[in-house]
Amino acid sequence: MVLTRTVSAGVGLLVLLTLVWEAVTAQDNGGTQDNGGTQDKGLLVLTMRRKAGDSYKRFLRSTSIFGYKVKVLDVGEKEELDEKKHLELLKKEFKALSQDKEKIVLFTESGDVVFSAPPVRVIEEFESSAADILVSADGFCWPDQTLESSFPRVERGKRFLNSGGFVGRAGTIHRMLSEAPEETSLQLLITHMYVKDTTRDKYNLKLDHLSTLFQNLNGATGDVELRFAGKEAYLQNTLYNTVPVVVRGNGHTDLVLNTLGSYLARSWNPEDGCRSCWDEMISLDEKKEEELPRLTMGVFVEKATPFLEEFLDKIDNLLYPSSRMDLFVHNAVEYHEEMVSGWVKAVGETFISVKYIKHDENIKEWHARNAAIDYCLEHECQYLFVIDSEAQLDNPFTLKLLIEQNREIVAPMMIRPYKAWSNFWGAITNDGFYARSMDYMEIVQSQRRGLWNVPYISSCYLMQRSLLDNDKKRPSFIKNLLDPDMALCENLREKGIFMYVSNRVDFGHLVNADKFETRRLNNELWQLFDNRWDWEQRYLHPNYTHAVSENTTNEMPCPDVYWFPLFKERYTKEMIETFEDYGIWSDGSNNPRYKDGPPQTELHSVGLGAVWQEIMTKLVAPMAKKIFTGYDRYVGFILKKPPRAIMNFMVRYKPDEQPFLRPHHDTSTYTINVALNKPGVDYQGGGCRFVRYNCSITNSRVGWVLMHPGRLTHLHEGLRVTQGTRYIIVSFVDP
Repeated sequence: MVLTRTVSAGVGLLVLLTLVWEAVTAQDNGGTQDNGGTQDKGLLVLTMRRKAGDSYKRFLRSTSIFGYKVKVLDVGEKEELDEKKHLELLKKEFKALSQDKEKIVLFTESGDVVFSAPPVRVIEEFESSAADILVSADGFCWPDQTLESSFPRVERGKRFLNSGGFVGRAGTIHRMLSEAPEETSLQLLITHMYVKDTTRDKYNLKLDHLSTLFQNLNGATGDVELRFAGKEAYLQNTLYNTVPVVVRGNGHTDLVLNTLGSYLARSWNPEDGCRSCWDEMISLDEKKEEELPRLTMGVFVEKATPFLEEFLDKIDNLLYPSSRMDLFVHNAVEYHEEMVSGWVKAVGETFISVKYIKHDENIKEWHARNAAIDYCLEHECQYLFVIDSEAQLDNPFTLKLLIEQNREIVAPMMIRPYKAWSNFWGAITNDGFYARSMDYMEIVQSQRRGLWNVPYISSCYLMQRSLLDNDKKRPSFIKNLLDPDMALCENLREKGIFMYVSNRVDFGHLVNADKFETRRLNNELWQLFDNRWDWEQRYLHPNYTHAVSENTTNEMPCPDVYWFPLFKERYTKEMIETFEDYGIWSDGSNNPRYKDGPPQTELHSVGLGAVWQEIMTKLVAPMAKKIFTGYDRYVGFILKKPPRAIMNFMVRYKPDEQPFLRPHHDTSTYTINVALNKPGVDYQGGGCRFVRYNCSITNSRVGWVLMHPGRLTHLHEGLRVTQGTRYIIVSFVDP
């Protein structure tokens, strides 16, 4: 596992030298890069492009950042060359370079390499080695394991050789390559030169056993830590106490290098944050509406999803003109058909075109997602924006920001509120499933903000057309029996396409649809546990937090009777609908105190008992603590004993049923009474009178709570309803 750590100023000589070397290099090289390989007294880097993809671009960025002069040997080759052809190119190049025998040349692969320090550091480490050729070391003997015993034993460090990186004097390297017997690969050639004492001594050939210069990650990810010194990220080999410069994700460690690559080469640091985020960014600010890129928005409702209404509203609120968008919708859920169809009908005319695949067309998710790509290309899109119903876009600038980020595929980071569950994975296991990366928690908690190269994204992402219409790169949501997102990401990884997740700003969040049941009316009422944030956004009164704060004075319409806002009117409306839909009302005969009382229904009867108890614990108890001085069940901010409310019920007053309730005491320490509808509008009359004080409250506020003592002092009655129906919720707390 690669760890991460921020170190103090006293970080050791190597790190301090790095900072000095960078300053020197910036002056000497001016931060320029020469891909033509102009020769001078400085260091020259030779590489093979092989497949020119994202990893190759990352390599070039790291060399450019530190001012390396780079020459790519297989530029112009139309097809990927085999190992033998690569060796021939290398021999030819070193023959030309040998005219300057003392010139220092570094060769490395490009696709799996990141430079983390400037050229002067390479020269320093090479000269310190006293070698004429210094080759990177490996923990494995390959490709011919029979040669293992031929390698000299070492007291400390990696014993074997890896030709993916070496540095030396041009003249000596040329002699070695030209005088060596014919081999099929560079690895075998250098291996045979090294294992023989005579040739090893002849060319002064050494291995970088302690990773002072080259760090091969294969088999060594547990040896290294990502660290920071001020504004610089670097890799520390904790096994040998070295700071390697050339970091290579060989073997199956390419994804580890992707993680490190989000930091190294001045990509991210704790002081400046994400510096690579600004690479190749574009701006839409000066573009007129008709000049904005055309995109296809693919909306996928693949499972029953809570708070879908808010999901669709937030799509409507995106600050990107629908006149520049085509709409593709796939709804696989019958439960959502009415809402989704209504939404498509309402907004469809504002888009350039619309394609809606309904649930009864029985199109599988895999094929629907691939069809969205086809639809995008058919309509000359420049981007495809995919969003699933679990992804709530709270930031209306999301589309603009993702386009401006200018990456082939980028996802806005989203998490389930209060959880570590997100729409990306920082790492994966060998069989392609979730693993936690060393920086995952810092990213999901937004302790680190930036743009992160990750192996898996889902739920919401933007893809560029350059990715879609390239046959070699085109994504597909089908691979064996994998879920569509798993298939997409594995296919992209196999093609070497980087996937990014951005948390530069807050974009939105995920809802949890795993256990969402649709068998009831107003099913979101039950979502307090699984989706508390969304539940509160829909139902919690916007002034609740202000009311419960210590500095707020709460209204007291009668002595020791307090008013405070708890619910929005939507909550009260849906509760009335739900209880009336349930339709079973008791006449109070099950409770002698309420014999001949108004009809009532226990909250647990409709399955809301646990939800209501959570409301009492998390929302009502803080108010009771504030109002009733000394009645404190908290230790600090921790509720040590939740309120105990056995009797929680909705009451219905109607003139032709039971219009009032006679004076009574409640069997409670305190009682809450929540008004669910409006006096003077939904009913006439009604209210509550406290007998001892001859104080009546008849102007109830919808969603507000009346909180009062239950026993002894607050004898009270329900006043007569003369017209309409009055609904309240009552809880007897701590009987």
